[in-house]
Amino acid sequence: MKKYNQLLIKDNNKKQIYQLIEDFPGISRTQIAEQLKLSKTTVSALVDEMMQEMFVIDEGASESNRQGRKPNSLTVNNSTNYVIVLNWHKDNLEIALVDSAMNIVLCREYDMKNTGDALAELKGYFEEFREAQCVDIHVMGVCVIVPGMIDEKHDEIISVVLPTESQGNYKISRLRSMLDGYPLAILNDTACFAYAETAFGKLDGENYIYININDGVGAAIIHDGHLLSGASGMATQFGHFSVDRNGYPCACGNRGCLENQIGELALPRLFEEFGLDVPKSSGEKLLFKDLAALVRAEDEDALKLMSYMAEDFAYALCNAITLFHPELVIIGGIGRKLGDRFLELLKGKMQQFGFRQFVSDVDVVYTKLGEASVVRGAAKYYINRYFKFNDMEPSQLFCG
Repeated sequence: MKKYNQLLIKDNNKKQIYQLIEDFPGISRTQIAEQLKLSKTTVSALVDEMMQEMFVIDEGASESNRQGRKPNSLTVNNSTNYVIVLNWHKDNLEIALVDSAMNIVLCREYDMKNTGDALAELKGYFEEFREAQCVDIHVMGVCVIVPGMIDEKHDEIISVVLPTESQGNYKISRLRSMLDGYPLAILNDTACFAYAETAFGKLDGENYIYININDGVGAAIIHDGHLLSGASGMATQFGHFSVDRNGYPCACGNRGCLENQIGELALPRLFEEFGLDVPKSSGEKLLFKDLAALVRAEDEDALKLMSYMAEDFAYALCNAITLFHPELVIIGGIGRKLGDRFLELLKGKMQQFGFRQFVSDVDVVYTKLGEASVVRGAAKYYINRYFKFNDMEPSQLFCG
């Protein structure tokens, strides 16, 4: 037991050292020792071990204001170590290779034909990518990003966006068996976006809500810099918060769900209800940017629709703010295409709902990160949360 505890402590120390080197390229052994309150001897020994394992590189003497010998700067070895990230959408699959410095080295997109067995299709694309792109590299793990909840207890991926299997929801265990050969993490898309804000967004606060507006609507809560309930999507289903108990029926079984009021998939119905002409050819998808364009052209009905969507969103958001009292609300996803007018309407509507003191404390902004941040967020979350130096097996599974 004592030896086992020593191994745990050692692995934890290596993990913390690695994360510091990843977050602060060029950091020295002395600086690491000061940050982690470890002895310089311990840090040097662990760094040397990670260098032998090809995880860390010593780049030689760095610039320093200190007198005497200049400290050596350390960086992660991003030329050898990678995470494969599969970003699963309804109609397509993106597979990216992310190096250990969190750079997206390459990304390939595949059409999901959804002819009956999406997991088999996923497996085929994964194997094709692995054979073509993953020769002579070390894969630290694989992440699958899904637009839905990862319910490990019931062995299910629950999504109203992805087409369902003939038997119902997707089985986590089946996905694990199909993507074999590497440790696997299955993560919620909104949670990965939110974690990317923490890792790469340069935020001042540590308490915020990230709202992901796409075909549906998701939310993730960051409290004290940590994802509430991890990246499973089980902490909250904000898109299924009812804003009208007599409203439009949802696939989840509820009525008047927020995502059926402001999600992009709801636009055809909303355009018809507000008497708007569809600015698309038959078969083309209506997009948020189409509504924004009509508003910019001063179409009164389009403005009424956007105001209606902002009101429903404000109603749901003010309730969430009353529950969690965040410092900031970040809106991401393709909902940003609604533009500044929507944000202006939203902030105005928020003054009418919720606990005034809480609402007045919160700023609402669009994310400054691009859509690719979800991939980097997933890889970063996996390495920070799950990757270990001494206890990684190819069959391991991590959910959220």
